[in-house]
Amino acid sequence: MSQKAQEMFPRRLRKCVNIDDLRQLAKRRLPYPIFDHVDGGSDDEVTLAANQSAFDRYYLVPHYCSGVEEVDASTTVLGQPIEWPFFAGPAGGLKYLHPEGEIGVAQAAHELGTAFSMSGWTNTRPEDISAAAPDGPRFFQLQPCRSRQVMDDMIQLAAGSGYDALILTVDNPIHGNRERDARSGFGVPSNFTLKAWLSILSRPRWMINTFPLPGFGLYDQYMNSPDRDLAWLAHQLITNISWDDLAWIRSRWDGPFAIKGLVAVDDIRTAVECGVSAVILSNQGARHFDTAPATLDMLPAVVDAVGDRVEVILDGGIRRGTDVLKAIALGARACTGARPYCYGLAGAGRAGAEHALALLRAEVERTMVFLGAASLAEVGTRHIMLRPLARGDDPDAA
Repeated sequence: MSQKAQEMFPRRLRKCVNIDDLRQLAKRRLPYPIFDHVDGGSDDEVTLAANQSAFDRYYLVPHYCSGVEEVDASTTVLGQPIEWPFFAGPAGGLKYLHPEGEIGVAQAAHELGTAFSMSGWTNTRPEDISAAAPDGPRFFQLQPCRSRQVMDDMIQLAAGSGYDALILTVDNPIHGNRERDARSGFGVPSNFTLKAWLSILSRPRWMINTFPLPGFGLYDQYMNSPDRDLAWLAHQLITNISWDDLAWIRSRWDGPFAIKGLVAVDDIRTAVECGVSAVILSNQGARHFDTAPATLDMLPAVVDAVGDRVEVILDGGIRRGTDVLKAIALGARACTGARPYCYGLAGAGRAGAEHALALLRAEVERTMVFLGAASLAEVGTRHIMLRPLARGDDPDAA
């Protein structure tokens, strides 16, 4: 995005110079139960913190006198070219953050030269997203379901709506313990507390734009009897699928196919044997299970195990362009994430999502100049090192 285009952003966005600034803007503009649902993790949020702090254990090593002034950060993910190595990952319920929702994020991603991933919990029909954002790659997240017929319907919908790749997310075999949601009453369906309602009422613009709360339109056709409600739907879509299910899904989708949510190396090897074309190394932003390792800490072992057979994509904790390049230096093909653009969307709609992605892209390209890397292929192990322990450091933390 050009400097002139960025100058057209609302003043509140121009004052946001990094993703944390956008997070603070989102916190001010959203009722606290909605912000906490986006921002929070499960249990004690140990893994939530670790996903970000893992990047702090690495330095990037600059290389000067390289003559590099212009860089090419482009790569290919899931068969689609993107202009820099980060794409918008799936996040459900984006209209809870801003009325522009999924369409606003898809348009922002394409404006910034990257792909958009639609969540299985989308508030917007996939064909409507395709019609409104036709000019870039679109990926379809398949939510596991107890019914193979429902999953097959979703696979056919993805193909018929022009989605380029399928992402199967597998790390929610049971409801996670999100204590922030439990305290506010956010859920499917929600049962907001008095404190939550007061926070909602204190933000009338958000309330007017959002109520009645948007539904999850992919599944309306399955909820046409009195005994089926949102609780029934959540039960259907929170399930522990098997490797046989994974192989069956692969057989039903003729195109690039990623599995998202695996952390253990042996699980990832099994997924590769089932025919996936990419592995998105992810703990779902620590939203379901706490005390899992940070994804960056698992990345070198995963790359060693399967990196010569499939694309390895890192999800989790990305807040800076330097984070992206640390993952690339450790062997990732690209990175993905949702919280950065969610903060931007909540703060200012599509413009906010664009600003979040523009900040990350600019940091990636600027850092490549410091690394002396004219292309992404030149970023490697010579550019990264573990931070030496300082006096008083906990050796287990580094």
